[in-house]
Amino acid sequence: MSGKPSGTRISRRTLLSDAGKTAVAGAVLAPVLNSAIVSCASAADAPPLNIEAGLDRVVILPGKTYLRGWAGYGAVPHPGRPVRRGAPPPPPAPVGPAVTLAWSKQSGPGTVAFADAKAPITTATFTAPGAYVLKLTAANGQAQSASTLQVLVETPPPTQQLGAVYTRNFKISSPLWNARAKALIVNWIPHCIDQINRTDIQVGPGGIDNFVEAGKALRGEPHGLHKGYVFSNAWVHQTVEAMSIALMVDAQGDPEIVAAHKKMRATLDDWIPKILAAQEPDGYLQTAFTLSRESRNGKVIDTTGFKHWDPAHRGDHEGYVAGYFLESAINHYLMTERKDARLYNAARKLADCWYNNLGPAPKKPWFDGHQQIEQGLVRFGRFVNDMEGGGQGDHYIQLAKILLDSRYTTATGPREQLEYDQSHLPVTQQYEAVGHAVRAAYTYSGMADVAVETHDPDYQSAVKSLWHNLVHRKYYLTGGIGSGETDEGFGPNYSLRNRGYCEACSSCGAIFFHWKMHLAYHEAKYVDLYEDTLYNALLGSVDLSGKYFYYDNPLDEVVPRYEWHVCPCCVGNIPRTLLMLPTWTYSRTPDSVYVNLFVGSSIVLEKVAGTDVEMVQETNYPWNGKVAITVNPKASKQFSVRIRMPDRGVSQLYKPSPDSNGITSILVNGKAVKTAAEKGYAVIARTWKAGDKIEFEVPLKPQRVKGVEQIEATRGKVALRYGPLIYNIERNEQDITKRLAPASPVTAEWKGDLLGGIIVLNGKFADGSPMLAIPNFVRKNREPGLPLPPEEPGPDATGRRPEEPAPTSIVWIREASGKA
Repeated sequence: MSGKPSGTRISRRTLLSDAGKTAVAGAVLAPVLNSAIVSCASAADAPPLNIEAGLDRVVILPGKTYLRGWAGYGAVPHPGRPVRRGAPPPPPAPVGPAVTLAWSKQSGPGTVAFADAKAPITTATFTAPGAYVLKLTAANGQAQSASTLQVLVETPPPTQQLGAVYTRNFKISSPLWNARAKALIVNWIPHCIDQINRTDIQVGPGGIDNFVEAGKALRGEPHGLHKGYVFSNAWVHQTVEAMSIALMVDAQGDPEIVAAHKKMRATLDDWIPKILAAQEPDGYLQTAFTLSRESRNGKVIDTTGFKHWDPAHRGDHEGYVAGYFLESAINHYLMTERKDARLYNAARKLADCWYNNLGPAPKKPWFDGHQQIEQGLVRFGRFVNDMEGGGQGDHYIQLAKILLDSRYTTATGPREQLEYDQSHLPVTQQYEAVGHAVRAAYTYSGMADVAVETHDPDYQSAVKSLWHNLVHRKYYLTGGIGSGETDEGFGPNYSLRNRGYCEACSSCGAIFFHWKMHLAYHEAKYVDLYEDTLYNALLGSVDLSGKYFYYDNPLDEVVPRYEWHVCPCCVGNIPRTLLMLPTWTYSRTPDSVYVNLFVGSSIVLEKVAGTDVEMVQETNYPWNGKVAITVNPKASKQFSVRIRMPDRGVSQLYKPSPDSNGITSILVNGKAVKTAAEKGYAVIARTWKAGDKIEFEVPLKPQRVKGVEQIEATRGKVALRYGPLIYNIERNEQDITKRLAPASPVTAEWKGDLLGGIIVLNGKFADGSPMLAIPNFVRKNREPGLPLPPEEPGPDATGRRPEEPAPTSIVWIREASGKA
């Protein structure tokens, strides 16, 4: 519950934090609550009157917000929320006197109009931007109670989104990224190819053999069963996309990369005909429907009577698989410089199949149990428009909105209206990140796409609310998402246990979500966040050799990485996302280049001020903050170069110190220049000619990070960061249960002989012994990998589960109280 005391100034940051909510509630609402308690106590025959106004949220003008208040007796109902397996049913709600309700504005700069101020479920509109508090008051003739929620009302984003930069042929010169890209290209992607080509794999099966057998079935030939999960086609499509992107990374004469590229080209020549042979005549493609299935207990699941897009099979990942296929076709087409259209044409055929069958009557209503088709359709539709013009991809974008709008609204009943897959409410009425974290991130990413394409304020409001809740209530310091408390999903606000889940695929989804928010709002803070996720939650998902990976990425790590997983859904997603460096590094408008990441590279941007512009970065970031960018337009042109000024503290959950934000010493051709600061960017506007050189420095220094008090898992602890990098301490060097001295200086030191060359952070524990911290992405690289993750031990004869083993690598370090 919350309110705002008169005469007290509350900042926007505080107003939208639960800390601010707690601070102001005592001053304003305590008298109301006390009177309610007293009234109830005097009326012993009535049960306590409970009330909940609902979730804090953001509203984009001129939109409305959907209020879902509740007042009554007993526990507040949460339809669609998971119930612990084996939990007893809740007791029946007690009965009390009839309740009357009233919504009102408690504070805020403008007028609030309620569609029905006496209804618990209603809408509200606002006349002016700013911070508001809405109050829901309930009375039953014997008691009165109130609850509040906070609304931040904002103006709409720019009408035109930033232009995405497609990943095309590019060079990497960054020492860190060269090494990481090489490990992915030379070892990890070839490993995925070999695993997918196997027909004897027992754990995590389902590779190219499924497409081979489906092709036989479609030709009327004898054929085998579909192997593995129903969605096993997905990691084949991801690996096709990863290979296509890897082939656009200039080998620069490296013989190992040249050999890996040769293997990838041969693999694509082998796989593409097999994939296309498995596509049904109408364009549908998923081998788990073309073939009968081999179940995990050895039985055969006959799919002969299975229908496509049937609610009985909503969990069979039809859209998940299809979305990855659409995306793989994009980067394959770009890699071949539009010379090989086989996958592109097949993707159009598949997208047309979905469009022709799904939508308002007489088509089928549908939403998928695992989201991915939505963002895949928008990405593919935009790509078709760019390639062919004339709005030929618009209907794919329209279908993405139809599929999102169908969540909840076309469910067959309450059993299909679940938080787990974000179908518990219409998507435009969702304001809290809930459910399975990968599904959620893909949903919100697709919603961000639709918000940009339609300018629908309800979509814009929901997307901004979801982003706000995710980043300021449920975000790990590493940029990972999903605490794992709800089946690979989110827990309550501030529940961020250090052994959380942080699945690699959810990190990929978070990067796409933040990136799309950046494109929509033109703001650097979204890049700050996806940089954190890229360097910390995702980069370390694969080891330094490129031979082992992590499916989940907790901050307290116990086990080493492994070669494969029973559910290898991340194996292709990780490299395809990490290698899309041109897309993450730059964005553009017709008159601006946005420099988002600092990566030594040569990348060409098309259609800037009517010409192509090669951007050549020279930097050893994140080990060194000096950056030089040579701007090479094909023709001299007037445009702006906008350089991100990093903010290391975007999330309200974490407070780094000392300050290490911004950039310094901006020179153009050796001379200092004045820049304007806009939305987190330093703007240099001038006529650029080939060879013009920008030089600047990103401040890099060791920082201590504290979590806000509401996060129980970080109380009494401190984390360390250096630029975009979060740091771990490991048992290899020290006893990681020791406490760090709070006043001990933390210094940065280059160690070229450790873990491929890294900056380490040195300090002292409270007992005076040395502390050494290494970047999170290189954690657990000094012990052999495993074939598979170890199985969790079951309960003993008494039903007790053994205690979890102590972590050997941690982010959050215990801190001594007082001065060292």
